[in-house]
Amino acid sequence: MINKSKIDLNCFKKLFVLLMFVVSFIYFGVFRYLIIPSGDDYFWGGKQGNYLIHHMFYGLQAIYGGSSNGRYLGNTLEILTMHHLWFAMLMYGILWTLLIWVMWRLTGKSISSLVISCLFVFTLQDGFINNILAWNAGFINYVPPIAMILVYILITDRGRYKNFSPYIALLTLILAYASGLFVEALTITQIVLGIFVILYFRKKVKLYHLTYLIGAIISAITMFSQPGYRETSSYRGTTFDPLKIWDIYAKITHFWLITFNVALIIGLLLAIIILLVKSDFSWIKKTSLTLISVLFMAYYAGINYYLQRIPLNYMYGYNVINTRLAYIDGAISLAFVIFIGYCIFLFFKNDVKMWLYYLLTGVLMGQLLFVSAPINCRGNFLTYVFMYLIAMKFVVMAIAQSNLKNLLTGLLLLGLLSMGAWYQYMIYANSQANLRRVNNISFYTGEKELDKHVPYRKFVWSNDLMNQQNPTYWKEYLKK
Repeated sequence: MINKSKIDLNCFKKLFVLLMFVVSFIYFGVFRYLIIPSGDDYFWGGKQGNYLIHHMFYGLQAIYGGSSNGRYLGNTLEILTMHHLWFAMLMYGILWTLLIWVMWRLTGKSISSLVISCLFVFTLQDGFINNILAWNAGFINYVPPIAMILVYILITDRGRYKNFSPYIALLTLILAYASGLFVEALTITQIVLGIFVILYFRKKVKLYHLTYLIGAIISAITMFSQPGYRETSSYRGTTFDPLKIWDIYAKITHFWLITFNVALIIGLLLAIIILLVKSDFSWIKKTSLTLISVLFMAYYAGINYYLQRIPLNYMYGYNVINTRLAYIDGAISLAFVIFIGYCIFLFFKNDVKMWLYYLLTGVLMGQLLFVSAPINCRGNFLTYVFMYLIAMKFVVMAIAQSNLKNLLTGLLLLGLLSMGAWYQYMIYANSQANLRRVNNISFYTGEKELDKHVPYRKFVWSNDLMNQQNPTYWKEYLKK
């Protein structure tokens, strides 16, 4: 009877998992169907994109600027997805689901980890929603490569306990080469990842570890040999001035890295508190670390409430912010990162994946510190993925140790269903409002720009700036 119950439970779990991923694929496919293109989407889907794809993505800086680059695969997919809606829907469905699937596999394959993996997109700060989730150009350049890098981490992790076919070496070679042709920061990061893996395994290094590093190096050579990087461009800028680096970090980038990720911060700190309560640490250690966690929670809840008074620009940064406030918050963000590192040491000291996520977060953010132009939140989405994996491990462990495991998982599932329905409603409402506003002869002929915003502006890139819509595209769209 007990064995039969276990079999029934396992069957239910398998069916639930399958259903979740099928629903995920359909959900994101429909989501893409409803997305309103903006800005660069029309650039790549129009004459400029057609010119660049026939000239190996190289063109005059005065005309093409930063679009003359070595993002060969990202640029190509952006063009294809803008010309073929069915392909765009397929990419959204497959790649978001792949990202969720690999996050789930990396954190234990439990029902709770599955639900938390699916919650990932619904914890994104507004800047990430605007620049990644609801923007084709952002999605196509950032989600595929980070998903492929996580796939390699999964392969490496499973390879510690399992012997793979020799063909896996070819797969990792292709995986590394492909994922390096999207975003410069990840192109460099995967070389660091390849080196780290080889150093970790040392005498137990396998062929597929070597082929991944080889693929990453060849990919970097392919990308950075593009002549556009060697030309003077107002679009690209770097700085090595420590004062300027700190100023940019404090006034701009640390908000995307830490402060605005309030859902992740609260969930992570609550999990740490639960683990501290359940631990066998001394009373003084438990109390002090719990107090620090509570203070961090109170601070980040309070600062996010206060920052709502300060208007964000259309790129979800601040044009003007008090220097003292920014510097203090920037310093606290560094303290928070150190605190999380210490908590990893306490609870996951021997978990190499946790240290890898922590390291890669630093590698990515370290590169972004030297960028003085362009400055946007998209690069920090990549750090958020690794931070979310760290948080997931804490939360999954806390739920597993809780006496209310099933209740907590159920509440998270209820939250997932509610957020999923709400996001789909908002993107649908935007789509319908947009179709009404673009169906205007004066707009098609260029006599007037749009004069009405969609109801949920964060779901259209650049916060639905009117001049980022293309009359020709919508005229052709409505003819179909």
